[in-house]
Amino acid sequence: MNSRLLIHTAGVAAAAFALAFAASTPARGASTHQPAPVAAAGTPGPPAVLPPSNLPTPYPEVTLGPANAPTSLPFPAYGSPVPGVGKGPAPSGLPQIVTLKQAEDIAFARVPTLASARADAGIAHAAVRLAQTGYLPSLAGTGSTTHTNEQNGGSTRSGFVTVAPEYNTTDNSLSVGLKQLIWDGGKIAASIRSASYAETASVDNYKRDLQTVAYNVAQAYYNALLAERSTAVAVETVKLDLVQEDLVRASIRAGTEAPTDLATAQLPTAQARVALVKAQATEYDAIATFANAMGLDSNTFIEPYDDTPVNSTGSVSTIPVPSYDKALVRAYALRPDFDASLRTVQSSQAALRSAKLGLFPTLSGSASFGTASTNSQAGAYLNNNSIGLVLSVPLYDQGITAANVLQARYTLDNSNAELETARQNLQLAVKQALVNLVAARSQLDEVQAEVAKANEVLRATQAQYRAGVTTLPLLLNAQVGITQALVDQVSAVYSLRQAEQTYLYTVGANTP
Repeated sequence: MNSRLLIHTAGVAAAAFALAFAASTPARGASTHQPAPVAAAGTPGPPAVLPPSNLPTPYPEVTLGPANAPTSLPFPAYGSPVPGVGKGPAPSGLPQIVTLKQAEDIAFARVPTLASARADAGIAHAAVRLAQTGYLPSLAGTGSTTHTNEQNGGSTRSGFVTVAPEYNTTDNSLSVGLKQLIWDGGKIAASIRSASYAETASVDNYKRDLQTVAYNVAQAYYNALLAERSTAVAVETVKLDLVQEDLVRASIRAGTEAPTDLATAQLPTAQARVALVKAQATEYDAIATFANAMGLDSNTFIEPYDDTPVNSTGSVSTIPVPSYDKALVRAYALRPDFDASLRTVQSSQAALRSAKLGLFPTLSGSASFGTASTNSQAGAYLNNNSIGLVLSVPLYDQGITAANVLQARYTLDNSNAELETARQNLQLAVKQALVNLVAARSQLDEVQAEVAKANEVLRATQAQYRAGVTTLPLLLNAQVGITQALVDQVSAVYSLRQAEQTYLYTVGANTP
């Protein structure tokens, strides 16, 4: 919209400059108008010249309706439309116009990044369960059957070989063994704590992903409204430019303007038409982005409900603006990603403790009960059982424990650095969000006065032009003024809404 305004303003300014420059030298064939002579004191002046009765009525005060009100224009408004490009089909099973809350709910159900975040949280939960298995006993059953065929060696006597008969035996056994860790110095407990903190951090990251999706939807929501209202501004600008053309034509017919002045008035109209087509393209891009942010097909034509009155002021904001210190305290308490950074540090600390206990002795108990055959025919079963304690003292593990400790220590250093980075980023984000929110509220208060004044100037200038007491450059300048005021109004309205959403996202309060 800013580039559109710059093009329009530049064209009008150039035309105004050319017109002002030519004022001192009448164009060839154009009629000149000398100012009426000033009568001396007490001498009646010439009769007043009444404006022609066929001049068009000035365009009414410019106001904008809801942003999602249709403009009933094809795309593009000027040019050849292409089938299948522009307005897409309505959403299936969803309303055509959705509120911000509805848009967020749709996104929560459809955006694939949330499914990925839920999977990450599930993986972290499985890691906790895996760490907890170290405290559980292990129970194993063993069954075996063994058949042995042994042929004895022989001896030679008187030229004959004497061979003993073969020896065949079969052994069967069945046993159950139980092992239970009794003490490991706290290594498993540290591993469980590390995994639990990591799981909490994963859940926190999932919550932040929910807030990010909601924030992205909100930004796309108000960008779409901004684009729709910008199109409405472009439509109104074309209408205003056409009114200016009619005023110039009427003045030409009345003999108060040169015919060449019509081209000067037609230039802004041509530029406004170009700007309208660009605004339409921006609008359809914003609608597609809005649909994509909700996890829908980008061709789906679904519109945001305009929740901001046209002539809004800062009082429409329902978000109280706290001090920086209070906002920062709130962010520390609510931001799940900051809590995730804290949990990551705690997880790294527990992992380091677990790594240091790699060479700690372990004490475990064992017990077994079984039965086995005792004769060569796999019969005569007898029971056997045992119970005992096993103390394992690692003496040398090839430096594995030392390497694990070194890795865990650097991981902890990295986690601490990331926590401090998160803290500083949070402080900056809170400061910026507060500044932008306060500025947006103030801008919206002031822009309403700008729109009212621009409407007043336009109507007065049109009336003066109809009466022949002002010039075409001033009329075109009044047109530029109302266009700029409408642009500022559109920007201020939705800048406030986006600043509100940015503040809520920054402090972690933009989702239920």
